[in-house]
Amino acid sequence: MARAYVLDQRSARRPLHVRQRCRLLFLNMQERDPIRDIGLTPYRDWIAEVTRLAPEQIHVVNVADGEPLPDTIDAHAIIGGGSGHSSYEELPWIRRVKQYLTEAQRRGVPELHICWSHQAKAETVGAVCKVGHHGRRFGIERLTLTPAGRRDPLFHGLPDSFEVFTSHVDAVYDPPAACEFGPVTELARGEVYRNEALAIGPTARTLQVHPELTAGITAALARVRRPQLVAEGRLGPSEVDYAAFLESLDWADREIRARMRTLLDNWLRYYVAPVL
Repeated sequence: MARAYVLDQRSARRPLHVRQRCRLLFLNMQERDPIRDIGLTPYRDWIAEVTRLAPEQIHVVNVADGEPLPDTIDAHAIIGGGSGHSSYEELPWIRRVKQYLTEAQRRGVPELHICWSHQAKAETVGAVCKVGHHGRRFGIERLTLTPAGRRDPLFHGLPDSFEVFTSHVDAVYDPPAACEFGPVTELARGEVYRNEALAIGPTARTLQVHPELTAGITAALARVRRPQLVAEGRLGPSEVDYAAFLESLDWADREIRARMRTLLDNWLRYYVAPVL
């Protein structure tokens, strides 16, 4: 367990724009080799793109590759990423991450969690994560905000229903109404699963979907997973089906990316900026 969580206050005294002085800690829960092997850039670059921060403003800890979690958070906020693992696997690094996230929230560090990290964070407050009853979701998902989601600053300026890129098998079930940090509130639902976005107390927000994905990244994932997606009925078996799927990603890409940048702008403005 980390011993201390202190935010770097030195940069807060500099008269710069919030985006220029922001520093994030990105916890990468995905091993690097599989990402590199399919020709994609490092995960940190995806986070830099959607946040529009310089890569050097994002300190990455490659947790799944065995890098230790830092004892001091020399950053203004945490982003937790996705993974090919399940959050309920009995692995030492997964147990450590859950303990770390609990302690970070006790220290008041703003958090944004994506996919695997959404599931792990939800488990830390008593929710159940397991293989979803309706199977895998992959490609484009439509989120619909709950009344609480429409009021939450994370979704400021976004419509009540919008498309996003997604990729997951597991889902979050039965989140508690409250935890030691305050209310646990459903902010958005997907087309088949609930709890696609959660508010956990005032400082943590979680997303089952992937705001950091693009059509290109999703297409690369589809290429390596194509036999599995076909076997599961998520993708048609013919080349025509595959081409149509890729075209649907390209058509949606510009609008999805714009909205996800708005979402990350909101997180930086309303959750991270107050601690600068």
